[in-house]
Amino acid sequence: MNASDVVQRQLKEDWDNREFEQVIADNIKSIANFLSSFELSCRSKLATLGDKINLLERKVEFLEAIAKTTAHAVRTVAPIKSNNSKEARIAVLEAYKEFQRLTPKFWWDFGLHDMPLGVFRAVIKKQFTKNAHLTDVRVVDRLVGETHQHMKSIRYAFYNPDHVRNYLFAENIEPKPKDFLSKFLNGKE
Repeated sequence: MNASDVVQRQLKEDWDNREFEQVIADNIKSIANFLSSFELSCRSKLATLGDKINLLERKVEFLEAIAKTTAHAVRTVAPIKSNNSKEARIAVLEAYKEFQRLTPKFWWDFGLHDMPLGVFRAVIKKQFTKNAHLTDVRVVDRLVGETHQHMKSIRYAFYNPDHVRNYLFAENIEPKPKDFLSKFLNGKE
């Protein structure tokens, strides 16, 4: 082989290698561009996730603080009068006995002579036993307080006989309609 063929072959190989090098360089550039854009995308997503995590941590801290203060507030609620259910039961029995002692005066002053005194006492007993299912001491204490207010109102005649009859017997109170047709006919719907 002569020298010119060797040079031409060498030039051709160099030219082919050059094209190959250019393709490789272009691929490396595109890979580098992809990796840099991927890195930026990951950094922005990580920053967004970091912000969301910080926000969630603040919300959790806030909710924990509320739970602590609420639990503290619930624990510090003092009962109205009774400390336990036994004391509440004693208060109910005392109110019941006091009301039963007041019953003859109540029966006479409000003109409820159309029924025997025994029946009237049974109605009073029914008013007490309708709340026998209650177990919360604060609710029981509140109802005992309301009973004392009712007894005071009876003693000082703040009620009139019609109010007493409606409260104890619901004589003049029409029952509320329960089905659609009754409500419609009464003009409620």
